[in-house]
Amino acid sequence: MKQGRTMASGEMPSASTVGKALMSLVGLGIASGVALIAGTNMIMSKLFPEQKESEEEEE
Repeated sequence: MKQGRTMASGEMPSASTVGKALMSLVGLGIASGVALIAGTNMIMSKLFPEQKESEEEEE
């Protein structure tokens, strides 16, 4: 005896919806990577500011 309901054809995941979901996931990963790198660069620049004066004195 079957219970519940059967899935309609519109509910089945198609290749295009799976592709769109994967592409959005890849885009989210790239965006988070860029944000991580930018944040790391900002933190490092605050911790270790460039010493332009000492570089000019050495030359």
